[in-house]
Amino acid sequence: MTKTEFAKMSLHDRLELLKKIGHHSGMRMLPNQKVHLYAIGDFFVEVYVIPGTEQIQWAEVQSNRQILSEYVKDIDLGSIS
Repeated sequence: MTKTEFAKMSLHDRLELLKKIGHHSGMRMLPNQKVHLYAIGDFFVEVYVIPGTEQIQWAEVQSNRQILSEYVKDIDLGSIS
């Protein structure tokens, strides 16, 4: 699966693929959305969800390093020897 192939899929098909082969990698909160990050192959996908209703708004490939870094900023690596 490539980014281009994923982008051509319907939202329903994207979500089904993420359920089958995606690996949940993190979550971040925006003012009106929960955003879940999934790894699929060699790229990442963000899934935007409305809190409370748990309605999925969309799922898009995310390659912006600044946005991706939001998922790891709170990880404490101090205990790793």
